[in-house]
Amino acid sequence: MIRRLAVFLAPLLLAGCLVSDGDLIAPSDADYPIADGTRFAEYPLDETGARTGDAPETVIVTRDGARYLMRTGEDGKLFSGLMKDIGPELFAVMLREDDAPEGNLYALMKRDGTSWKRWGMVCPDFVAMVDENGKTLADFGIEVRNSDCVAQDFASVTRALLFAHEHQAPDAEYVAE
Repeated sequence: MIRRLAVFLAPLLLAGCLVSDGDLIAPSDADYPIADGTRFAEYPLDETGARTGDAPETVIVTRDGARYLMRTGEDGKLFSGLMKDIGPELFAVMLREDDAPEGNLYALMKRDGTSWKRWGMVCPDFVAMVDENGKTLADFGIEVRNSDCVAQDFASVTRALLFAHEHQAPDAEYVAE
C-alpha cells in the first residue's frame, strides 16, 4: 500500500494539485455522507476510468468531531478533511495530511449507492483540459503557483471540480465493504 500510495501521490506532489492556502469548507457548511467507521476497498482506475487490475487497498473513514479522518493502507497514513455537496451525488472533498496545520488538496467524489468514484486534480492536466476546451484559468478563478492550481474561494473549487467531472474520467473507485 505504501508503495502504491507513494506512486500515486508522488506525481501529484511533483505535478501540482488543486489546492488552497486555507480552509474553503467550514465545518458548519460541511456535509457528512459517509458513516463513521466505513471501510472501503480502493481500486485505482486508468485514464479511461476502468479498473487497472491492481489489488485494492483498504481505506477506513471515521469522524473526529467535525472532520473526517481517512486512514489508508497498512501503514495507517492519516488524512483529515471535510466534504461539501455540490450537485446530485457530487461532493467536493478538502483534505490534508492530519498532522499538517494548513493547506488543502481538493478532489471530487461521486456517490453511486455504496460506492464512490474520485476525480483527482493534477494541475498540468487541468490546465491542458481548460485550454483544450477554449477556457482560461481565470474562468475558474484559479491561478498557477509553484506548479499547483490555487483556488482562492469555494466557488472556484466548485467550478474546477465540476469541469473536471464533465471532461475527464475518475482516477479511483471506493467500494464499501
